[in-house]
Amino acid sequence: MKKLALVAAAAAGFAAPAFAGGLNTPVVEAAPTAPAPFVASTGKWDGFYGGVTAGAVTGGRATYKNATAPDTSDSLGSGSYGVFGGYNLQRGSLVYGGELSLQAADVDTDNGPAHFNNLLDVKARLGWAYGDALPYAFVGYSRGQWNNGDGQTNDDADGVNYGLGVDYAVNDQWQVGAEFIRRELDTDFNGTANSVEQNFNAVQLRAAYRF
Repeated sequence: MKKLALVAAAAAGFAAPAFAGGLNTPVVEAAPTAPAPFVASTGKWDGFYGGVTAGAVTGGRATYKNATAPDTSDSLGSGSYGVFGGYNLQRGSLVYGGELSLQAADVDTDNGPAHFNNLLDVKARLGWAYGDALPYAFVGYSRGQWNNGDGQTNDDADGVNYGLGVDYAVNDQWQVGAEFIRRELDTDFNGTANSVEQNFNAVQLRAAYRF
């Protein structure tokens, strides 16, 4: 009987851990989750575009620099219209590229015969896409055919341009926009040591087709 009791006690001792372990829920480790795949930008602003523009001068002056007399100046007014084209590259929301525009100008001095006949703008643009909108900044080079009037024709005026704008995608092909541009130009006065500085602002409306 003693031997039977010892065997029963030993069996119970070995069985206890097994029963105890059976009361605990087994821990199952979760399978590792693969990282979400990178989704490239659709690049809706990528590629070539071209369109038309028209603008109005909001303020500016032509200042005559005379080596032997005090400077004189006159205000500039009116506007321009023409065509433009460019190319955008898009990386995520960042959009950058270049643009060229040619415009027939009607920018005149208010109290004299001097005026621009034509304007050329070359711009480097940098923007950030927000849905269908693309706000951007730009800086570049401008050149204009400046005529002082009264039979006196100056060399072409040239200098820098800079400003801000926004384009809006109406659909996959068409976009409209507006921009504020500042031009700071100068030219020699009839080949002498005198010169003319033409600094003026303009607000321009734009419409373009994306190819």
